[in-house]
Amino acid sequence: MKSSILSLFLLTSTIAWAQTAAPSVSPTPAPEQLKARGPAAVAQEEPTRVVAVINGQNITAEQALKLLKGMPANELQRFEQTPGGLTSALQQLFMMQHFAELARQQHLEQQDPWKSQLEFYRENLMAQAYIGQVSNSAKPTAADLKSYYDQHPQQFQEAKLSAIFIGFTPPGAAAPAAGTPGARTEDAARTKSDDLVKKLRGGADFVQTAKTESDNKPSAAKGGELGSFSPDKLPKEISDPVFKLKTGEITDPIRESNGFYIFKIDNLNKKTFEQSQEEIVTTLKNEQVRKVLDSNSKQYEIQVQDPNFFNLPGKVGAQTPSLAHPAPGQPKPGK
Repeated sequence: MKSSILSLFLLTSTIAWAQTAAPSVSPTPAPEQLKARGPAAVAQEEPTRVVAVINGQNITAEQALKLLKGMPANELQRFEQTPGGLTSALQQLFMMQHFAELARQQHLEQQDPWKSQLEFYRENLMAQAYIGQVSNSAKPTAADLKSYYDQHPQQFQEAKLSAIFIGFTPPGAAAPAAGTPGARTEDAARTKSDDLVKKLRGGADFVQTAKTESDNKPSAAKGGELGSFSPDKLPKEISDPVFKLKTGEITDPIRESNGFYIFKIDNLNKKTFEQSQEEIVTTLKNEQVRKVLDSNSKQYEIQVQDPNFFNLPGKVGAQTPSLAHPAPGQPKPGK
């Protein structure tokens, strides 16, 4: 009985408390603000934050970022992908600056070969900067992109390919042991490839034929399957005949340096315009750069006056002085 009365009292008291007093709820603590990570993010958030101490010198985020951004992009990316790589990069940059300062104290930049090399690297860097500017200045319009897409339909195709490879021993190469893949002459490989094409076009199963006849054992085990390729991922002598085919068709034998390939189109797709826009922009920018290079290449085409100087085959003209053929009255080197 006492237990029942006690339980009833507790229940009644709880209800009454709930009706007369609102519970005191502690405020939920605000989540800790995520700190910026990475050189660019930290430098933007707090440029004067000290991120390292090197040789007793405080290095701020802004200073470190400026040094890192001076590195070639591919080198910086390599460091970023390695655990602790950015600290190693910064250390190497400071060591480089230290050694460079020691070199300046000895005036090494005014002495050859370093003087000539510094001039070359500067000129090369400036040339690259100009080419980059040419590329960035090319801003194709949406109409340009669509026009290129419509005029180059084959470029945006992607083919799933299978292949049979019939190898041969190239002339001059050591002949493999009899019975091993490729232990045949080029004529024998061509004859076998032609025979296989006839059988395949006559109805033979490509997968089974690849498994039993192909000398490329890894792909043969998969029935000749190679994967998917766009035209730019294949050599021109392969992409041209391959992308003229329809799904299910096979090529004539295509000769490579050590064998013949018979390709089959398993599936043929075309990327949409939307999927291709970024690729087209890059292509049009590269075309603009190529025009500049081609025009300047013609302008600066060299007219050789002394083949000996350039170590070129040919007969040196009798009137052309050189180190090997000095002008009349001048001694040869070493005399």
